[in-house]
Amino acid sequence: MEANREVPEGYEVPIHRALVQPLYWMGVPRNIFIGEIVFAVLGGLIFKTFTVIFITVAAHYLFRYLGQQDAQFHEVFWYSRLHKNYYYR
Repeated sequence: MEANREVPEGYEVPIHRALVQPLYWMGVPRNIFIGEIVFAVLGGLIFKTFTVIFITVAAHYLFRYLGQQDAQFHEVFWYSRLHKNYYYR
């Protein structure tokens, strides 16, 4: 606490929690959840089957479980789609 008294007034700025913590919907980040919903709707419309919905639900629970095991799994998974094949020879 002694170090906090040496900091000049106005040095610390309160930061909203949304800037440092990801926004989760049903246990997965928002962008992955929206991707799951889009996949389920488009897959259901294109293939005209309910199997796509079961696959999406299974993928959702898999993403949720892996996200609980590793806090950075979702971020690594989301940015892995930007990985180019020319890195390998």
